Amino acid sequence: MKWFRFHLVVLGLWMAVPTLADVTDSLSTFTDSVQKGSWAVEVAGNASYMLHGGPYNKRILHSYGTSYYDVRLKWQAAPDTRNAYDQAWNRPKLEAGVACGDFSHVHIYGEKTPYESKIGQMWTLYAGVQVDFLRKNRWDIGVSVQNGAGVCLHPYDENKNVDQEVIGSALSIYVAMGIYGSYRLSPRWSVSASLDFRHYSNGTLDRPNLGANTIGPTLAVSRSFTPQPLRQENVHTTDYECNTITEGGGKKYQPFYVETLVGLGMKALIDDFNVYHSKHNPVYGFFTTMVAPMWRYHQIHASGVGIDYSYADYVYNIRRLDQIQKVDSKYSPHILGMSLRHEVFYRNMSVNVGVGAYLTKKTGHTAETEDSPIYQHVSLRYSLPCTDNRPFMGYNVKAHHFSKVDCVQLTVGWRWQKRKHKS
Repeated sequence: MKWFRFHLVVLGLWMAVPTLADVTDSLSTFTDSVQKGSWAVEVAGNASYMLHGGPYNKRILHSYGTSYYDVRLKWQAAPDTRNAYDQAWNRPKLEAGVACGDFSHVHIYGEKTPYESKIGQMWTLYAGVQVDFLRKNRWDIGVSVQNGAGVCLHPYDENKNVDQEVIGSALSIYVAMGIYGSYRLSPRWSVSASLDFRHYSNGTLDRPNLGANTIGPTLAVSRSFTPQPLRQENVHTTDYECNTITEGGGKKYQPFYVETLVGLGMKALIDDFNVYHSKHNPVYGFFTTMVAPMWRYHQIHASGVGIDYSYADYVYNIRRLDQIQKVDSKYSPHILGMSLRHEVFYRNMSVNVGVGAYLTKKTGHTAETEDSPIYQHVSLRYSLPCTDNRPFMGYNVKAHHFSKVDCVQLTVGWRWQKRKHKS
């Protein structure tokens, strides 16, 4: 395919840059650079296959080739870092970048539409992390996660892009995951290959929201601003006391704590779209809260059980829309569930994931027939500096069937935790 061969040519030109000359570069600045960490710039190209994601997409999508071009800035802590989080994570690589996703080869048209709909390009700003689970000599092998926001140049429009229900709005949430292998050619240059899954969704903040999922290989070349050692080993992971966790300033805390949060949930209703089939869909806000006893058994790991409650008065609008369609169901604004939770920490950032089951949920005919009694959530959180990671803020994405987003929630919370007394 032409688009795939084009990627190989572009990456080949990048990799043809003379790299062996860097082997003789002076390493006199290396000692200073490792004390501060290292920066690098990376250029990547990807050739992917778009997953149709359900029977409706399978009917309207008639080709699946997509591609991405990325430019990233990366940072990694020094090999002799004394930061407990960098040691525990084996010196992760933090990155920020911009990507252009080319969906122009995806042809979209339905049986009754006299023209072809299109997605075009997706421009994305993102941040991410790469975690090596194996680092040996010149090789790094690990996993990567990215999160950001994408802008679609041709979103759904009921007048001129009617079959493009894949990307329903101009702004989308972007999530990517991958597994990679990297090889260092010289003190400054390295190449890598990865297999990446990428997802775009508006998080139900607009409708339609079928979402775009792609998977495919990525080739990348990276240049460090300062020379790096050609041979390296895994960082020794600090042994932590099983009954204390160290936070900023060297303070130690008991591992058991109770987490509370409140938030604003937001969603556009598929019920509105099913009735009016318009790109102008109101966004409904609702109150949400959670309480979870947690056990932090490692510097970077904590697990627990949460009680999730939402007061969703948008259910009364769903009842009105069900009456228009002459269907009947059960309705209540009270949504209650219980979930198993796990949280991972890196400095002032953390990711909280969970799987739960509804104890009560009565939100209309569509939810009754299409939603699952099991729900999932993923939260990205930031703890304020100089607060011992007690208060935090972030956003949470709630989903069903491990793929269908239900809502987005903006949250603030507090970790109720005791400091350990000195003996």
